Amino acid sequence: MPLFARLTALRDVIAKHATLPVRISRPDDTPGIYVWPWRIEEDTRVRSTPLPRSADSDPLISAPAPAIHFLVLASTNLDGETIAAIESARRSLLVTPVFEVGNGRVSVMPATLTTSELTDLFTAAAIPLRLCLAYTLRSTG
Repeated sequence: MPLFARLTALRDVIAKHATLPVRISRPDDTPGIYVWPWRIEEDTRVRSTPLPRSADSDPLISAPAPAIHFLVLASTNLDGETIAAIESARRSLLVTPVFEVGNGRVSVMPATLTTSELTDLFTAAAIPLRLCLAYTLRSTG
């Protein structure tokens, strides 16, 4: 299942309940909700064993899809509209933690990042630290 298809479906789930436009992007100061994928993590089975191979198939097709770690965030303003937008995104993911994408399903699980990890991430990206929610998107089948 393509990474972009999973991210687009995720954006659509959030957009159903969003109070601001939803983008898959690194955040900027434009009002909106941002789905910022910041890390792709290969399934440990891919790293530790050879992929199954048969003479007539591509082994990459049977490879487990990587997990996508992402943040949901809004502009740097901490006004009522921005906080309501973050809350609407949170609620949409609580209501729809599993959804269909193409021929498969994906699940969204809350993730925990320490203050240090968040600081490092935002510093490396050269953007101001802002209110955000952390999640992991995984294929379930």
